[in-house]
Amino acid sequence: TDPSVGVDWSRVVHGDQRFTYQRPIVAGDELTVKTVIESIKTLAGNDMITLRGDLYDADGAVIGSTWTSLVQRGE
Repeated sequence: TDPSVGVDWSRVVHGDQRFTYQRPIVAGDELTVKTVIESIKTLAGNDMITLRGDLYDADGAVIGSTWTSLVQRGE
């Protein structure tokens, strides 16, 4: 929601999502996630944003990752 990023959320649609796991997530796991913008590109007037979130357990070990693609439709 940071205005400096320049995303108009009224024009954003979910494009794709995928997951990888190093081990199963089980009840009782305390998880944190660190999300980064992996790429931003413009195709045919639409902005394509790929986010990667790395999931960590309480010991700081990576237990999985998720990639989310968002599309901000052009005007």
